[in-house]
Parts: sequence; C-alpha cells; structure tokens
Amino acid sequence: MERLTEIDAAPKTLDSLPEWALVTSRPSGKLYWTAAVRLNGILGGGVSIRFATPADVWELDVYGHIEVAIPALGPRRLRLNPAEWRPRSDHRNQMWVPAPHSLATYKDRWHPFDLNKERGVTIFLQGSAGAAVPLPDDIDSFSDYLHFCGAIWKCPDVEKVPPPPWSRRLV
Repeated sequence: MERLTEIDAAPKTLDSLPEWALVTSRPSGKLYWTAAVRLNGILGGGVSIRFATPADVWELDVYGHIEVAIPALGPRRLRLNPAEWRPRSDHRNQMWVPAPHSLATYKDRWHPFDLNKERGVTIFLQGSAGAAVPLPDDIDSFSDYLHFCGAIWKCPDVEKVPPPPWSRRLV
C-alpha cells in the first residue's frame, strides 16, 4: 500500500500522447487511450493513465483511471482514482463508506484513493465495490472532465489528451 500511496501523491507527466485505439470486441466497438506516466519526472514504474468509452456515443460513458502494473499480478492492473463521467449505470456506496457518502447513489463519480485505501489492495483490483463521491456539477464537456482528472491525478498533461473519435450511430 505504501507504493500506491507514493504513486497517488506524486506529480505526474505523460510520456507521450498516443492516438485513441478502437477495439471491436462488441458490435459498436470501444475506444481506449493509454499512455505511460512519469512519476516525479522518472519513467519506468509501471504506471499509466487509461481512458475508455464506447465508440458509438458522444461525450457519454467515459471512464478513466491511473493504472498500475504489478508483475506478481500478471495481466491484472490496479486502478487508482477512477473517474466516471456520464456512465450508463449508477453506483451505490455500501454502509462502510463514511458519512455523508454512506449508502449514497451517484451517477457521475470518482473513487478517491484516500477514501478506499483502508480496504486493502483488492479494492483497487475491483475485487469489491469501492467508495465513490460525486463529480463536480460543472463538468459539461470532455475537456472539463480532462481538467478534473488532471487535478485529482496530479497530472496536468491529461488536458492534452485528444478527444475520442466518437461517431454517432443512427438508430
């Protein structure tokens, strides 16, 4: 947990600005964006920032987090400070979550590291439901969402991420 606390607290910069990748594992496809992160200016800690969103929506169901690779976990990754903007479903906090968020239900939300770290590492593997708090009300666009993520992740470079190449689908 000490290493995760260091990662959460460290100032971060993106190592590159790759393009979004389309993965067609479902009919509409999903867009992913991932970049390695430098912690305190140093690359090589197995840390990246990742975003995902369906390809056939416009500024909906955007999910981002800091991703941490641990060799002992194989392909599984730890997810720190996930932020979900306009997701398809709500999140309901459990009773263990401190007031005023205990049993609260949120649509737009993020899962602060400090609010979840006492539950142990498995919470960052999504082995159990984490504690969420609402996103600020003034997030009205993808660029607003990036600005928020950059602030909570201590990575202002996130604001340089290009918008996803969404394509609206006629129904």
